Amino acid sequence: MKKASHYREETRAFWTMVLPGFIVYIVVMAFPIILSGVLSVSNYSGGKMFGGESWGFQGFQAYTSLFTDPWFWNALKNNMYIVLISVFGQLPLGFILAYFIYAKLVKAPDFWQGILYLPNIISVIVVGLLWQTIFSPHGPIAEVMNTMTRTRFQSQLRELFASSGGYAPTKEIATKILQMVGAQGQAFFSNPVEELTELLASYNGQPLQEVLDGLTNLFAPRWTPTFLSQNNVAMLPVLFVILWMYTGMYLVLFLANMQKIDSQIIEAARIDGATEGQVMRHIILPSLSGTMVNSAILAISGSLSSFSLVFSMTGGGPSRVTEILAIYMYNKAFLGRPNFPLANAISLVMVLISFVLILLTKMAERRFGGTEE
Repeated sequence: MKKASHYREETRAFWTMVLPGFIVYIVVMAFPIILSGVLSVSNYSGGKMFGGESWGFQGFQAYTSLFTDPWFWNALKNNMYIVLISVFGQLPLGFILAYFIYAKLVKAPDFWQGILYLPNIISVIVVGLLWQTIFSPHGPIAEVMNTMTRTRFQSQLRELFASSGGYAPTKEIATKILQMVGAQGQAFFSNPVEELTELLASYNGQPLQEVLDGLTNLFAPRWTPTFLSQNNVAMLPVLFVILWMYTGMYLVLFLANMQKIDSQIIEAARIDGATEGQVMRHIILPSLSGTMVNSAILAISGSLSSFSLVFSMTGGGPSRVTEILAIYMYNKAFLGRPNFPLANAISLVMVLISFVLILLTKMAERRFGGTEE
């Protein structure tokens, strides 16, 4: 009787502790996934789900439309880029930086730990808008490039005037300027030599710098980051910002777990002649195998749901070349004529991709990973 009573008490205590979390999981995670699967094969078109217009089963038309849409494959490709930069960029870089700080291979380790983690405490929307401005045609990168172009162009004009005996509004100098600027000079004038000579004559008596500024504004090429809209490079700024922003988080995770390793083991290895590389390979890495797997799972799940940063950087991807699955789903659900079955099909595919990638990560851990003490 005592054993049975003890067993019932243990069972009651178990369910008392587990049931609240289990209910939260069912409501927050399991039920939305199941409902998403149901809606993806339905003809639901919005409105009240219960007690509203009738809706029913329509088959797998949403999945057929999804897998035949080239923009789905483009969004999936962009998401895979983010997964790769997260798993093979953020994690190795975060580990190396954490080891540098842990082994005190850099000066002021506390400063570097704080400065590298700083992007994580800034709002994702603020970060996205900040980098959108930096990469914009009127941002600091464009301003620096245009300043360099103006300086180089004015230097060429000074050399041209010096080689011609000084500034003079002659057809000879006008011809040389047109030859220097090429086709761009021909586009401004119907009679280039005559009209440019008249323009140069209008600057008579003005300081040379005003002449240079006027000609620079007219002829100097302007740098704009239009190449970032090309399909093969459009994701590079997004990937760079993701690498910059989240590496510090993994640095802190790895550093915290490195500090749990018994320092006497590392000191003994160094006394026996082990190099830093051998310490990292044979002591640090095996001890952090579990942390690395958990970090990889966190990176994969975050990569597939990186909506806010990409949306704020690209404005929702109006050209669609930087569209990811989350934005693709958002556009199908809330923009134009909503297509809820297709949007739910996208969300279910995202969940399945996440499960597959996490399963592959766990398989890789069992095949190649060490044992975390």
